[in-house]
Amino acid sequence: MHKKIALITSVFAPYTKGGAETVVANIIDGFKKTNHKIFVITTCKFDGFKSLFPKKSIENNVIIYRFYPLNLFSYLNINKYAHRPFLRLFWHALDMANIHSYLIIKHILRKEKIDIAMTHMLKGIGYLTCRAVKKCKIKNIHTLHEVQLATPSGLILKGEENSWQHNFFLTKLYQAYNRWAFNSPEIVISSSKFLLNFYNSRNFFKKSQKLILTNPVDIKTENPINKNLNNKFTFLFLGQVEKYKGILLLIKVFKKLLKQISSPEDIQLFIVGTGTALKETKKIANDCSQIIFKGYVPNSELNTIFVQTNATIVSSLCYENSPTVIFESLSNGVPVLAARIGGIEFIKNNFNGFTFEAGDAEDLLKILKFSLNNQKQLANMSANCINSVKEIGIEKYIKKLENLINLF
Repeated sequence: MHKKIALITSVFAPYTKGGAETVVANIIDGFKKTNHKIFVITTCKFDGFKSLFPKKSIENNVIIYRFYPLNLFSYLNINKYAHRPFLRLFWHALDMANIHSYLIIKHILRKEKIDIAMTHMLKGIGYLTCRAVKKCKIKNIHTLHEVQLATPSGLILKGEENSWQHNFFLTKLYQAYNRWAFNSPEIVISSSKFLLNFYNSRNFFKKSQKLILTNPVDIKTENPINKNLNNKFTFLFLGQVEKYKGILLLIKVFKKLLKQISSPEDIQLFIVGTGTALKETKKIANDCSQIIFKGYVPNSELNTIFVQTNATIVSSLCYENSPTVIFESLSNGVPVLAARIGGIEFIKNNFNGFTFEAGDAEDLLKILKFSLNNQKQLANMSANCINSVKEIGIEKYIKKLENLINLF
């Protein structure tokens, strides 16, 4: 029996802020092959008074409702206010209790007579979204993406787990409010054991059925990519160019590596992505010819980057759920060098990548040197990379979701 499913997320193409958008896009592509009907409810930038009301459109054969949640500024532009903490604090308060967004979402759900709501990233579209779903007596499957329900910034850096901003009384109130606002959706999905344990330890989603379901991957090839070991050895950083992603540390370590090897001209580092730290990153790179900034590359064109890559580096300094870049890299047969922090349990040393101590420059330098000295070993791991993600392809993910939907 087919269902009408509303997929609610704050950011959706053509806008992008992180890996959650890729996950949502993959889910939509997967559902196109089923009998279920998918609707997307998401945000847009402010474009006058009319943008406060939902606009219905059809994009790539999917019905999408976009509207601007009434607030001081758009979540899409929040990084521009990084140095205005009080303004951001007020924005967060409005986002948590955004009655305008609550009413708009409730109206769309009732108008379309939705059977199931699948909620994802709700920061920016309003934390009352799950309440709107519950008010409409619609079953809710909520997917966790980060630690944002426990700390407004969504960032917990290594070494700052017990700092005042995460234990401040206002933070405790923030968590208590979110436990009420999100309540207990029928099903809560996490792509990592880390994030599920994180929220369990803080008493979130007490009555929900919880499960770990690794984010869906669009597997690009069935065969390992054979790297030409005679070409330049290429490291790849793919993601938001932000300090908490460890990009500044990576640049400094890579430049140190160049000074310590006999043939620095034989290696290079691709930086793919944009962010608020891009200017500072380029300054530290200081026109180093081996550091190549590619800018933003659409997801559909990433295979052209991966085919040139020998190892992808995930250098995060903050606790993340399960970075999408890990699965994108593995699906392209490229081993991952990942910082040991957050939900990186998918990386198995000597199988589909290697791990290093987060924020430790010497440990990162050590793993980069190891990669250069064992290029053939990394190339031979390509098959393992692809095999490790075969069970989490989009089709299998959608089948698991359908099994959950059939429970209702």
